Amino acid sequence: MGIGQTLVVAFLEGRHPEFLDPKYGCRLLALRALCHEQPQRPLLLVLGSSRAEQGFRPGLLQNGDASSQSGPLIYNLARGGSSPLLYLLTLRRLWADGIRPNGILIEIFPPALVEEDGDAVLYKATLRDWPVLRRYPVKGRTWAFWLQDRLLLWYKYRSGLLAWAAPQWLPPQARWGENLWDYRGGEWRVLGDKVCAQERRRLTDDARRRYASALQNFRIADDADRALREVLDLCRTERLAVVLFLMPESSEFRSWYSSAARHQLSAYLAALHGEYGVPLIDARCWITDWDFSDGHHLLRWGASAFTRRFVTEVLSVLDRGALACQRRTP
Repeated sequence: MGIGQTLVVAFLEGRHPEFLDPKYGCRLLALRALCHEQPQRPLLLVLGSSRAEQGFRPGLLQNGDASSQSGPLIYNLARGGSSPLLYLLTLRRLWADGIRPNGILIEIFPPALVEEDGDAVLYKATLRDWPVLRRYPVKGRTWAFWLQDRLLLWYKYRSGLLAWAAPQWLPPQARWGENLWDYRGGEWRVLGDKVCAQERRRLTDDARRRYASALQNFRIADDADRALREVLDLCRTERLAVVLFLMPESSEFRSWYSSAARHQLSAYLAALHGEYGVPLIDARCWITDWDFSDGHHLLRWGASAFTRRFVTEVLSVLDRGALACQRRTP
């Protein structure tokens, strides 16, 4: 890269992450605005996988119920393909970007505990992630994707740059931020009401191919455990409230766990509770089977039911008084 392009990349990575990583950067802009509008409300952030990205709907809490105005401001930063390492990177980015929450709600996605982070590729890494990533065995393709993105910056991110400079020139279908995300709560906007039986079967079979083997031969990966504990250590150092949670699963999806896997997962979560004192909300059995598209991603009605119950459970295990006394750094 030339000097000019290197300077532009450094500027965008440090000051405008919405161009290079819209899932993080666009939500960051909305979160800053919400915190500025409602500075008196404690801030709780959700870190999780695509399950939480689609299934937890903070936007539902903006309709005038008690928790929407007097309770904590809950914002969804979950994203597909997440792992404990990505949780850690997200927290570090938030700190650097001036977001200081009062608490973190962390989804435990069991298949992500099995995968070695060295087997994964991070598609939206930045140079400021390097201090963390150099301590984990991330594949070289992570940085190959980074280099490709930066070399082809003006081509690959032309829509984002145009949206910033002249948004009226973009056709509606190209404005992905407007169509796919609800920035009031950070959740995925596009969510189906139902799927036909044939499509549900196809999607569930695909989920089985992706996850059943890992759940049958369950073993906590060392790097996943290390990254999750680093997240919890960071929260403890910063004196943040933490809640761990498991998203709903259909009865068929739950049947893919071997008895040894169920025992190991329970023992692992109990160990985290004992070491860090963090409560666990196990929502795996909360939602009926027909409210899933594929056995573990919620449809609209299931997401609505889960969200309202989940917020009630979170507020019951957190000390509201302690949250209210903490102050966010703008």
